[in-house]
Amino acid sequence: MCIEFTVIEVKIGVIHESNLPTPSSRLLIEAIRKLGHESYYMPFSYISVRIDKRHLVLKIGSKPFDIDAGLLRSIGFAPSFEQFMGRLALFMGIEEEGIYLMNSIRGLLNARNKFMTLLKLFKAGIPVPKALLTENLAEAYRLTKQWDRVVVKPLIGSRGYGQVLVDNADLGYRIFRTCLQFKQFIFLEEYLNKPSRDIRLFVIGERVSAAMYRYAPPDAWKTNIAQGGKAEPMKPSPELEELAVKTAEILELDYAGVDVLEGSDGYYVLEANGSPGFEGLMRVTGINIPCEIVSYLVEKAKR
Repeated sequence: MCIEFTVIEVKIGVIHESNLPTPSSRLLIEAIRKLGHESYYMPFSYISVRIDKRHLVLKIGSKPFDIDAGLLRSIGFAPSFEQFMGRLALFMGIEEEGIYLMNSIRGLLNARNKFMTLLKLFKAGIPVPKALLTENLAEAYRLTKQWDRVVVKPLIGSRGYGQVLVDNADLGYRIFRTCLQFKQFIFLEEYLNKPSRDIRLFVIGERVSAAMYRYAPPDAWKTNIAQGGKAEPMKPSPELEELAVKTAEILELDYAGVDVLEGSDGYYVLEANGSPGFEGLMRVTGINIPCEIVSYLVEKAKR
């Protein structure tokens, strides 16, 4: 539960694509109020940034808004390229006015593109799966044969939707051709054997707030809760906690859901979610994650 106490009030916007608050947004709004701060729900479609003669004018609907910080929960589920670029400019305008957004646009971009995530982590020395990003059909086919089993993933996505495990190069070839026909990149990872589970670690600032094992259903390989996976709480080792915190730091995320696989030769970071859900983790661990997120945001906004 949130501990209510007297504090200097901070005005916090919860920013999301949905015109009505989502379940996670409602939990964050509740936490903001319980901690003694002022909350605003701010759908993308109501926000505007205007360049005036001497300053920027920020509005929500027809009224100027004056917030100290914002919880940016999404850039959008499936925006068009025009929408995506417009939203980036919109949120950058908000940041330019000195409003602290959590997570930042830079952090969300690092986490939203799954290959970019792996690339940045790999260059920083974090263990990640072998991966390929290409529009070259022959190269994708060759590596599918070489790696034996691969996971074909959307470049942008969450909850395991659209991921396909391929153990036949000819089947992979047909999938890759379909991707290219729809002007999609081919993104695949070498499949790493795992003990029918992976680990979700919820990082806030410089610590892991909560963690859980996620188990795949019988005869399945996806561990995502949205895909029928089961969960149980776990206490991460110092090594695992350091790996998760370092991952969030490299990706410039104030908070993140970091997914880690236990390989035969050590841990591998699979991905990091910059707009992670937390309802399932709250049920499993009993930890009030929204209160911890809001408390950390207030701390950052006051610096």
